[in-house]
Amino acid sequence: MLSGTIFRFKGCLRAPKPRSPLLRASYATTLQNASQDDQALVPLFDQVKSNPNGNGLEPITGLFHHPLLRHPSQFKIAATLTVNRAQRLVDRIANAPSVGPSEMRKVVKNLDRLSDLLCSVIDLSELVRSAHPEPVWSESANEAYEMLCEFMAVLNTHVGLSNTLKQVLADQSIVKDMSTEEYQTGLVFWRDFVRSGLDLSPSERDRFVSLSSEILTLGRTFLNGVATPRRPAILKPDEIVGTGGGAIGRMKIKAFRRVIEIQPGTQQAHIIMQSPEEDAARRKIYMASNSSTREQEEVLNRLLQARAELAMLGGKESFSHMVLEDKMAKSPENVQQFLDMRMLHTRPRANEAVQLMSFLKMKALRLQHQPQIYAWDREAFATPARPSPPIPIRALTAGRVFMGLSRLFKHLYGLSLRPADILVGEVWHSDVRKLEVVHEDEGVIGWIYVDLYRRVGKAAGAAHYTVVCSRRTDDDDEPGDFTAAEIANGPSIETMREMLPFNRYKVQGRPGTYQLPMAVLLFDFPRPYSDRSATLEWQDVLTICHEMGHAMHSMLGRTNFQNVSGTRCATDFVELPSILMEYFLTSPTVISLFTDNNTTHPIQSPQDTDNTFAVLDSHTQLLLSYMDQIYHSTLPLEPSFDSTTTYAELLNSKSPIPYAPGTSWQTQFGHLYSYGAQYYSYMLDRAIAGRVWHKLFAKNPLDRQAGEKFRSSVLVHGGGKDPWEMVGDVLDQEELKEGDAAAMKEVGRWSVEDDVAATMRL
Repeated sequence: MLSGTIFRFKGCLRAPKPRSPLLRASYATTLQNASQDDQALVPLFDQVKSNPNGNGLEPITGLFHHPLLRHPSQFKIAATLTVNRAQRLVDRIANAPSVGPSEMRKVVKNLDRLSDLLCSVIDLSELVRSAHPEPVWSESANEAYEMLCEFMAVLNTHVGLSNTLKQVLADQSIVKDMSTEEYQTGLVFWRDFVRSGLDLSPSERDRFVSLSSEILTLGRTFLNGVATPRRPAILKPDEIVGTGGGAIGRMKIKAFRRVIEIQPGTQQAHIIMQSPEEDAARRKIYMASNSSTREQEEVLNRLLQARAELAMLGGKESFSHMVLEDKMAKSPENVQQFLDMRMLHTRPRANEAVQLMSFLKMKALRLQHQPQIYAWDREAFATPARPSPPIPIRALTAGRVFMGLSRLFKHLYGLSLRPADILVGEVWHSDVRKLEVVHEDEGVIGWIYVDLYRRVGKAAGAAHYTVVCSRRTDDDDEPGDFTAAEIANGPSIETMREMLPFNRYKVQGRPGTYQLPMAVLLFDFPRPYSDRSATLEWQDVLTICHEMGHAMHSMLGRTNFQNVSGTRCATDFVELPSILMEYFLTSPTVISLFTDNNTTHPIQSPQDTDNTFAVLDSHTQLLLSYMDQIYHSTLPLEPSFDSTTTYAELLNSKSPIPYAPGTSWQTQFGHLYSYGAQYYSYMLDRAIAGRVWHKLFAKNPLDRQAGEKFRSSVLVHGGGKDPWEMVGDVLDQEELKEGDAAAMKEVGRWSVEDDVAATMRL
């Protein structure tokens, strides 16, 4: 996503109100018929037969109950209606000063409504592009996405909107009546306006918009290049000597004309990379895996240069300075201090690990002296510590993981996960399962859709999407968006209202009416061969728990404004709840919630492997964080800048394993686009999560009082409160609330090296 996007849409999809009474009745029935037994989650996920959502039946609703998305061609209609509806809000906000104080008091609310309206289609489009199996749907979603992004690019530099908000925030008679959350929402909008160069001259502003559009295009081109398979490594049969005489046959490698092609990332490549004797073969596979086209390098170079130009045009020293000023880190200098503190702790241990690798290589190859360790030696000589449960446990299926999570959330927050029915047309694939999230006092508070299995066209990896954000809706003042004549005509404005949310509910114990959150979790686990779910590797269990941490943030981040709801918070704060969830899986008490006496799967036991080499993972994360900061400094503006040369210099100066000439791994690092200048966030949040775990949960991980403290101090606020204040509150450390360089330095001191199980997963 572009930096400076005011109407931010990451994780804020929502669906409008269905017009059909049948749909509303069916939806209500779904809520009433929910299971009361968390064991019902096991067959929901473990019986892999497709749900009855598809099978050629005519849809009775659209995606997520959206009345306009029963067919892919309707995406364009939805986008057009969204623009028309949004323009009403834009005009209303821009004209607010001429209307008077009462209308000015509604400006922040209406900006939030405008953002929410755009999110309803943009993020939905983003999800469909990532998950839908039918290209026609993906293409239609992409067209809608591009159309609305162009509209948003105009709004981001809309002088009328920014001037109105500026007047509101400068008027103390208005500000004094704002809640902390409302004022924070207004500040978020204002900071993004400022980042969009609104103080520039018209020609400079045009250049700003042009650069922003170019960055968006370059970013998508870069990510497409990341996903492009690498060229195969070309080996000679006699270069595979150490894996046994029948290695070629066992790995099903076909040799033609005395050469063997090994595709990077395959099982064959993995086997060879782990073989100590295959030095030449390992080198060739590594080079093939970590090389790219010159075109991909040029795309990255230009992307970084364009970001630097954008920042300079906006009056900032660098892109990193521009992005970080409203994040926890505040500045690249603070990030540097945090990383340097971690490097002091990590680098000596990384050096020791590489020395041990050298000794093992010497023994394996029967050398007289300890040799140099190269990048292609790592898999062969640095045995990774595979994630494993803290106690022996029967292997888990997806159903048992969700059952255990439901039980855990019941202890911590009084929440349960319940199976929910799916209407025909509601989801994008028959694999999708739907959960409702039920609070013991408040009732249903949201829904989670889960898409577990790998398939063609689906994005790789695991991801969390927010489809609907929490937001108060009873004070929307919809009639104020229309003229008196339009209201008098009644049905004539019905089409304009099609994009409004449908899921509005009274929440027990809270005044007003709210739209309840909907989240989507995408995974890419291998599809089981039988009709029953396969058992999961422990790493997969960690992955589910991590993403459910994000989902719980979305469910419990119950704010009045969607722009600060749940995961819509500072990037370097958003991973805290998800990483904390991983810590719960280190507790035998928690693990007991995932099992019962009916399981018959093989026992998974804790690994006895030496963790000496685990520090290399942490060290790698540090190097990537340094690289991210260097790339988003002023360096790309230098005529001689080259991302590969810069990456090589970084490795040769800070890593005990030197750069391999001829490689350009940085061109495969998609986070350079999506987390530009903010990749340090994982390490920062891991340090904070470790401190929260040890202070609140380590002694009693099922303590309801501790769970409620984390919920009330962190989760409920989303981005509606300063993250340093939330950290200070949950840890009872007032000094952290300053959020200054000293706070960053303090977090840098906290040891997080005992938790490495998920460090490289992201």
